[in-house]
Amino acid sequence: MKKTLLLLVVLFVTFSMNAQYVVEDHDGNVITDGMVVEFSDYGVPNGSLEYYITNNDSNEIYMRIEFVDAINATGAGFELCFGQCYIDLIVGQTVPAAPEFITIASGGTTPEGNHFANTIEGTEIQDYIFRFYETDSEGNDIGNSLSFTYRYNPILGINDANELDIIVASTVILNNMQVNTVEELNMEIYSLQGKLVNSQKINIGQQLINMSNLSSQMYIVKFSNDEGTSKTIKVVKK
Repeated sequence: MKKTLLLLVVLFVTFSMNAQYVVEDHDGNVITDGMVVEFSDYGVPNGSLEYYITNNDSNEIYMRIEFVDAINATGAGFELCFGQCYIDLIVGQTVPAAPEFITIASGGTTPEGNHFANTIEGTEIQDYIFRFYETDSEGNDIGNSLSFTYRYNPILGINDANELDIIVASTVILNNMQVNTVEELNMEIYSLQGKLVNSQKINIGQQLINMSNLSSQMYIVKFSNDEGTSKTIKVVKK
């Protein structure tokens, strides 16, 4: 399996829209509005994007996913699991079907097993566009949407996709965030409300990023190089 994460929009727009919940993949990478997640493999589990939704709100929330559109594809052979699994999707379909929804308790995270996956081998790049959104307690769409693209790219070679080689020692921060990188990077730290709270260059090697002046809460950290490759993680400042 080869997976890449491509960030296509400004982060503060994303987080201001979705402060109530955060969507992450199995590795803890935050999925943001406009992101493209690319796979060179197909089927389950090799082509699976496993995801978790965390409710940051003080009240329970109600979530649904819409299959918005497909490019070079129809949805046939695509599997979406959210509470239960559905395959052979149709554009415009919601999971679960309206007026049903998935309830996520305050501070809760959805369990393992939820995923997106193209299950059919192909020769062309295929895009599947999905939208996470909230409903009210009666199942009516109230927005607060997060859209992303699952891309099946069979020509994505093992060495074709650039990934940032950076290690963050811990995502729970007391005063300093320890990072280790093999290339110079740009770093931006955002609050969940989309406010840029820190921006600086990261040098090659191991170093400490001072976060002692930040308040105790969750932050989004974006690392990027001059070629446009980026990696986004979530950290918690104690």
